[in-house]
Formats: sequence, structure tokens, C-alpha cells
Amino acid sequence: MYETPSSTGFHLVLAAARAHDVPMRIARLLVGIGAACAAAHGVAADKAGSAPQIVVAGTGDPNLDVAAVQAAVNQGGAVLLRGHFSFDKPPTRRAPPQAFFPQMASVLVSKEVVISGVRDQRGEMTSINGGIWPFAVEAPVAHVTIQGLRFVRPKAGAIEVNVVRGLAIADCRVEGIEPIPSQDMAGAGVGIGIGISTTRKPPTPAQPGRPQDVSGDISILNNYIDAVGGTASDLTVGILVFSVGKSPDKAVDLYVSGNRISNVTERAVNVRQLGGQAHIERNVIVTGSVVGSGGGVGPEAIHVFGTGSYLVAHNSIQSGWATGAGIRVHGGFAGWPVTGAIVLDNDVNMPAPANSIFGANSAGIEIRGFAEGNVVIGNRISGRARAALAVMTREVGIPENNQFVSNDLKNFLPSPAAVFVDKGVTNTLLVGKKCNVQDGGIGTVIVKLGGKDK
Repeated sequence: MYETPSSTGFHLVLAAARAHDVPMRIARLLVGIGAACAAAHGVAADKAGSAPQIVVAGTGDPNLDVAAVQAAVNQGGAVLLRGHFSFDKPPTRRAPPQAFFPQMASVLVSKEVVISGVRDQRGEMTSINGGIWPFAVEAPVAHVTIQGLRFVRPKAGAIEVNVVRGLAIADCRVEGIEPIPSQDMAGAGVGIGIGISTTRKPPTPAQPGRPQDVSGDISILNNYIDAVGGTASDLTVGILVFSVGKSPDKAVDLYVSGNRISNVTERAVNVRQLGGQAHIERNVIVTGSVVGSGGGVGPEAIHVFGTGSYLVAHNSIQSGWATGAGIRVHGGFAGWPVTGAIVLDNDVNMPAPANSIFGANSAGIEIRGFAEGNVVIGNRISGRARAALAVMTREVGIPENNQFVSNDLKNFLPSPAAVFVDKGVTNTLLVGKKCNVQDGGIGTVIVKLGGKDK
């Protein structure tokens, strides 16, 4: 049900309820609580000339809660969600046809709005239980903020974004994800904590999606995502960003920082094709040991792919997979090379058991495919994998002019080598303390601390 901090706000919400076919039992609730809510504890009075804040109180009835939240966000402005909500009913809001995710959602956000949760007197966060994509964002000329909400076992995912001009998702919690089958992913169950995409499938140069639909500052900050619930038949991802930003006037500045992500079966952070720059910093990732059904070169804890300017720095990664990587810098297409990425000061721990059989893609940090001029510097890699550092060809994609500088491998147990340079890779520079290098490259230069070795 709704609360409003002033009688003016009350009448606006009542009008909104009627305009958007909110059931009349909600309107009757509004009438009954209007006077009390005008003086509700902790709600600030309206500022002169500003739009009133709309406060929605959860009832636990999905028929009431979904309709009430939808009517509130339709007004835009500031929406405060209070208490415990249920979205556990079939979705009715249709996302755009190019959406990567299931195209139905519980609440569709189409205007500039700040949606916030609030802790109650016991310190409990505003919670939303269930729902298929509780929030979908399709706001072509608007900035949207979603903050301070707790999502409990949403189906498919918690927040999907398909169209927006500026976005902040901060201080939210996703506790468990229930994957649902996706025809576009060969029927595999898909679950994503936070997903931002302008294409139905992983983008390619032939089918790039609509990257111009997402632009501006895109911030995903200090969220907690526990993707528990996925099996080896599923693809569960923490944060996914596909084909966003288009230079010069629709570029993005992407910030993925301070998030805690656990129990994914696929990529924890997956950024694929960016028109702009990405900062992936100070995230804490613990993958778990279950590997999903994705195939390809995955999984990896952090994956950056294609064009864009990438900084991957100061992250803490514990990857329990024997078949994937901690961090992968990946150029999959000649037309979308990854160039100039910086991987700096990350802690990567690969705690595979001693009897693990490592896949060909197993590495602490890997550069792959059409990749040129990327730098991996000052990282610490421990545990077990096929290699701590690797630079790999990808079909006809041959990395060149990449550098690995002053990385700490002293707590790493290689199998078979600490550093692996694939056949045909050109002009790789390795600088650091002496370690076992398996070199099939051309023009590889190895510099020990204190002198040149090769």
C-alpha cells in the first residue's frame, strides 16, 4: 500500500492508482491511511516546488504489491519502498524485443526515478520476495537509481536494464536466484543478478544489438549477489553487461565496484563489447565449484571482451573451477579486438584440489585471441591451475605485444607451467622473478628481475 508525506502527495498517488488501473481496493486503502501517512515517522516534508516523495509499504500480497509499486514508479521522482513485498506472481510487463533476458518482468521502469529501500527499526532491509525480473528498466532519456533493496530468490534475475541514459544500482542484496529456461541459450536455465544488455544474444559484429540504447554513467556499486540455486545444467551470472555505449555521443562510463559475488556457475562479472570505458575494481568474488553448461572458453570470475577501455584492479577472487580462469581478457573477433586493457593489483586464488584435472582454459589470469597491447601488472596468484599466467590464441586470433610485469607467483603450484605462451603468440614481454615458462611464442622476451634472460 502507499503512504505519502503530504496530502498533496496523497492525492497524486490516488490519481496515479486510478490512471494505471490499480485495483480499487488499493485506492480504498489509500483513503483509509491518508491522514496518518501525512505525518508518518521518518518521512521528510515536501520541499517547496519539488515533486512529493511516494512511499509504498509492502503488504505481502503480490497482487497488491506489484500494482502499487508499478503505479508509484510510473510517476517518476522519488519512490521509497518500506517493509516486505511479494512479487510472486506471473509477470505482466513486457521488455523490448531485443532484451537478452526473458521478455516479461514484474515492474517496468520507464521514467526518471530513484527507487530506494529503507531499514526498519530492527535493521532489516526492504525485501522483495520472488518475481520474474522484479524490475526491468526501459527509460530512453532518463537516469534511474535503484538502491537499498533486498531481493529474495527472484526468478531469472533481480534487475534487468535494456534502455537507459545513466544508471546507479547500489547497496542491494540478491539472495539466491532461480534460473529459468532460455530458448536463446539452447534451453539452459539462466539466472543473472544484475543484467544490462541491448541484445538478445551475446553480441557479435554481425549482430551488435543496440548499444546506443544504454549511455552515460553506469554504476553498479556495493551490491551483494549470492547466485546460489544454479546447477551444472544452468548458467548463473552475477553481473552481466552486453553491448552498451556508442561513441562519440552515446558512450558509457561503467563502474563495477565494491560488489560481493558468490556461487555463480558461469561468469561473476561479464562485460562484453563496450563503447566507452569500464572500471572493475575492489570486488570480492567466490565462485563455488559448480561449473554450468555454457561451454566455450568459460567460465571465469571476471571476463572482459571486445572493444572498450578496461581497468580490472584491486579485486579479490577465489575461483574453485579447474576448467576456467580467474580473470580473462578476451578478443573474440578481428573487428572487436581488446587493446590496452590494464589488469592491476588483483588477488587471484585458485583453490583446486590436488587431484584436479585442469582444462585447457585453466589459468589465474589469461589474455586470449585478438588482443594487443594489454598489460598484466602487480597481481598475486596462488593455488593450483594449468598456469598462473597465460596468453592464448583463439582460432585465427593471435595475441601480440602483451606484457606481464612483476606478478607474484610464489604461492602458485603450476601444472605444467607457471607461465604459458601459446604457439604463434607474438612479442610477449615477461618481467619478474624466475619461474617455469612454457614458451611456444614468437619474439617472447623474458626479463628476470636484475637482468635479461632471453
